[in-house]
Amino acid sequence: MSDNNQKEPKDDFMGEELEEEIVMEEPTKEEKPKDEQPKEEAPKDKPMEEKDLAKESSDADMSIQEWVKAESEAKAQKHAEETKMYLEKNKKRIIIGGISVVVLLLIVIIAAVCHKPGSGSTKKMAYLEGLDVMCGPSGITVSKEGDFLVTDVYGKKIWKVQGDKAVVYAGASTVQDASGQPMGGYMDGSFEESLFKEPWAITPFLDGYAVSDTENHVVRLLRNGSVETINGHSDTLETGDMGVTFDTPTGLATDSQGRLYVADTARGIIYVITEQGQVDIFQEGLHGPMGICWKDGVMYVAETLEHQIVKIDGGVKTVFAGKGEEGDEDGEAHEATFASPQGVAVGKDGAVYVSDTVNASIRRIKNGKVTTILSLPEKELTTSPVSPAGIFCHEDKVYICDPFSRRVYVMKQ
Repeated sequence: MSDNNQKEPKDDFMGEELEEEIVMEEPTKEEKPKDEQPKEEAPKDKPMEEKDLAKESSDADMSIQEWVKAESEAKAQKHAEETKMYLEKNKKRIIIGGISVVVLLLIVIIAAVCHKPGSGSTKKMAYLEGLDVMCGPSGITVSKEGDFLVTDVYGKKIWKVQGDKAVVYAGASTVQDASGQPMGGYMDGSFEESLFKEPWAITPFLDGYAVSDTENHVVRLLRNGSVETINGHSDTLETGDMGVTFDTPTGLATDSQGRLYVADTARGIIYVITEQGQVDIFQEGLHGPMGICWKDGVMYVAETLEHQIVKIDGGVKTVFAGKGEEGDEDGEAHEATFASPQGVAVGKDGAVYVSDTVNASIRRIKNGKVTTILSLPEKELTTSPVSPAGIFCHEDKVYICDPFSRRVYVMKQ
């Protein structure tokens, strides 16, 4: 009984609630049920909302664009300032690394604009035909057997040119970078297994050949079928027994007593190394010395950052040609101008030949006068050097290494 008494109020309450709800939701004659209400008026405000939203979106886009523009300008300003600081800090290294494609293209443009009709030769030059391989020749010397040995800054190898063919003398093949150029490396060992990063110059030393491996900051010795390091400094190499380190070594030379000279370009020093391994400073206080040549007791130096050629005789340095300004003027030696010369050599008659790199020309210094004997003809990039680097005199000929044209040009002295 008690259960029934409890249930009855609940049922009555639910019934009343349901009845009340039905009355409230019962449609009148003028209204339709909610589910059947026309839906056209619901979105009346939608066009206005979309318009406002579009306006707000447009305003937001404008704000974003302005912010992006401001950010870009700020980044550009910061990049410009960082670039300026980097250029000032790394001026020497940038000059030394001027073999890059961008710099070389600038050289071509400058040479084309500044070419002086009638200056130098415009005929097609001869070149070392045996070196018919993909390479970037930078330095050259003659072996004991009479073959040419050529350093290759592109392929990171040393080539031996025997008559009409070239074979790899030292340096293993390595993986290529994104542009397809071999990346090189650093490893001593057999000729076949050794790795180079930037073999720049080569000269006889001891019973083999010294090679400046510029980017590895070392000098390598090639002899008896193996490659070893004549001291230097890199990420994986500590200072050796001779107690010398190098910072961007480039030019090399050997004197009549078998001593090796190394142009330590970034430090502005030329070191001399005896056959016994003793190392001394031969000359310091230079500005970016690169190409060097020893002849009859005198050292000739292409002082690249000073745009001039100096000679060192008896420990005394004097300017041999150039007034320390960038240009391409011939004439009296002390009034002539050069543009970042990287190579120097002395002929059998005593004339000094210069690879005037940025001017894309070969200059001769003789009897106190500078003459342009070879320059880049307009629109003829295959007839003569575009970016001459190492230069070498042998017998009655001058050999000019051009990593841009990928040839060793040959001309008579």
